[in-house]
Amino acid sequence: MRRLCTQLISWLTIASPCVVAAAGTPGYIATPDTCCVVDRVAEDTVHLRKVGACTGKPGRAFIQSTLKKVKVVVEGTLWKETDVEGLTVPDLANTLSNADRLAERMTVPGNRHEKEMTSLAGTLDSYYHSDEFQLRVLNETERIKSEVFGDKITGYYADKGKQAPNGKLSASERVYVFISSAMPLATIRNYAASVARLGDPNVSLVMRGFVDGVTKIQPTIGFIASVLQRDPACRPQDGDCEMLPAGLVVDPLLFRRYRIDRVPAVVYARGLKAEDTGLSEGDPQNTTITGHYAAYGDANLEYLLDQIRRESGSASLAALLAVPGNRK
Repeated sequence: MRRLCTQLISWLTIASPCVVAAAGTPGYIATPDTCCVVDRVAEDTVHLRKVGACTGKPGRAFIQSTLKKVKVVVEGTLWKETDVEGLTVPDLANTLSNADRLAERMTVPGNRHEKEMTSLAGTLDSYYHSDEFQLRVLNETERIKSEVFGDKITGYYADKGKQAPNGKLSASERVYVFISSAMPLATIRNYAASVARLGDPNVSLVMRGFVDGVTKIQPTIGFIASVLQRDPACRPQDGDCEMLPAGLVVDPLLFRRYRIDRVPAVVYARGLKAEDTGLSEGDPQNTTITGHYAAYGDANLEYLLDQIRRESGSASLAALLAVPGNRK
């Protein structure tokens, strides 16, 4: 089972931490005015037409292109050559938020099978919350992620990218910080900032499942964006918001393997060996460990890790905490 990260970001999860588009995937181009919309895309040229009143304020337009640069032509006149910008977590959150607002104004006819469907929904709800179904969701998410985002996704997932230069944990060690969207947002942001400050690819935040269920992806994208924004006051609709370089995965099997029944919780595992590094580290049929240590409570992450260090005698944790700026 592939591990899910954000910025998902779900498509999220962080070298350029909030860019999730690769060459040949959807993106944005600059336009000379907000009234300009895409008429058509032909080879390396994007043709724009003007709709409504033009104010002179620069805008952006959504396109799909296999190129990193395109020529922009406005109603037959060449404007300039411009870059195709990758989609960002705020872009996704904004687009989905706008879609939700449009949906609120739509009128949907009543369902004459409502009673029958309500009964069936109860059965489906039980299956949805099972680990079996959550595992299938994560596998499908990984398939979509690899097909749509390509190599860019490695920047979002600590276990997919290259080892960070200042990583102190060995390849067989992990630190999992278990969180929930039910926790105070300020507390989760503090943990995300600590994970980013530690700067180790084997330290990550872990959620049990998607926010508000898998039927809507926007709540999860919005949650990850709000958690990983470096500046909580940044407004995505006003421009790009810088994101923290922190890995975030959704994996119910990790919760079950380490018997996490309350959050926040921090687990240090060592001696980890995986048959398939692309599958869940919470699946005992895929991975083995020689031991693990856990700490609970709403406390500073570095403090909790120091308590685990004292109990485990881990030299790697000592080195991780000794990096300037990590000891609190």
